[in-house]
Amino acid sequence: MIGLKILTTIILIVFISEFSSSQIKTGKPFNIDFTREAVIFVASSVASVASFTILEKVKPHTSDEINSLNPQSISNFDRNAIGPQTDDYLGNGLLYTSYLIPLTFLTYGETKNDFLDLMLLYSEVLLIQASLNGIVNGAVKRTRPFVYDLQTPLEEKQTTDARISFFSGHTSMAAAISFFTARIFAGYLDNDEARIIIWSSAAILPAVVAYSRVNTHWNFPTDVITGYAVGALIGYLIPELHKTKSNGNGNLSIYPSINMNKPTLGVLLKF
Repeated sequence: MIGLKILTTIILIVFISEFSSSQIKTGKPFNIDFTREAVIFVASSVASVASFTILEKVKPHTSDEINSLNPQSISNFDRNAIGPQTDDYLGNGLLYTSYLIPLTFLTYGETKNDFLDLMLLYSEVLLIQASLNGIVNGAVKRTRPFVYDLQTPLEEKQTTDARISFFSGHTSMAAAISFFTARIFAGYLDNDEARIIIWSSAAILPAVVAYSRVNTHWNFPTDVITGYAVGALIGYLIPELHKTKSNGNGNLSIYPSINMNKPTLGVLLKF
């Protein structure tokens, strides 16, 4: 929860810094529009506050609650994830490293020129993903697999973190970052072979994180599958939402706007 607050503060600084000199920009694969970004950021900030509030209300299991847990109540598909709590060095390492992946935009001329714009989009991905994950985790309060295991020490089971298994934050954040980076590069690159490599890497990274989370008994398979899907969707859709119209192939556009001083969702259908 502290990490989410720090993340929100960093994103706020990036947002303000970018908009201190931002205007509507065209002639690029992705564009920045003040009204749209303001709506996204305000909505995400509200979701972030909601996430803090909901997570603060999550209380650790009591010893009686832990003793009453029955592994047989878990579906066969998820039950194999139950086991002793293990430090997830691989999953943690890949997640924390993945935050730096968008810095690869600095290695390519066109993305380097648009780096501040892309960092603004990246901040939106991080804030939306973290807020949504926090809200769902706090609302569902799913017990982690290791809490069902008899070998895991009681003190490890009696934490708030032991009750926020669904959906996997590690997997969803890794997926959001990797798919966001891949979608951005796909918008700038024309080389099909390079695109295949980038998209393949984007798909593999969160899959490895997901495997590690289940293997170390921090998440159930359904937790990581859902996390993967949600994160990938967020990472892909944020660039799509900002795609320059002249570069779009679709006939349907969905965008946030402000109408009568109220945020609305606009839909444009081209014939």
